[in-house]
Amino acid sequence: MFIETDYFGKIEVNEDETISFVSEIPGFPESKTFALIPYGDELPFWSLQSLEDPACAFVVTNPFWHKSDYAFELTDGAKEQLGIDEAEHVSVYAIVTLREPFDASTLNLKAPIVIETKERRGKQVILDDVYPARFPLGGQKEEVR
Repeated sequence: MFIETDYFGKIEVNEDETISFVSEIPGFPESKTFALIPYGDELPFWSLQSLEDPACAFVVTNPFWHKSDYAFELTDGAKEQLGIDEAEHVSVYAIVTLREPFDASTLNLKAPIVIETKERRGKQVILDDVYPARFPLGGQKEEVR
């Protein structure tokens, strides 16, 4: 199927690879179905693009590449909503807040995007005060403002 995006223009996505969110990403109630679009073969970033709204897209990355000891436990309710039976069927992404210069950009480790990869269900989970909402891509902890 073809979708419109603000960043990539009109592109084709495989409907079998879309992700259905079981609850809204806070602030974006109309966007329930997304596609992960790579920014390039050499870049560790994707666009989590809404299929419903061309302007709704988030830059995401694998948080474990930036904080190797990142770990959290999903609640039983979140596991049930996503249909998670086995850890190997889970992908985790962190939303990136882009800043100038780029090395000032941050990851939101407090609210990761969790995707169950077999049925392709997603959810943004809000973690307790364990991780910051602004964690520098370079790895040093920044105060949340």
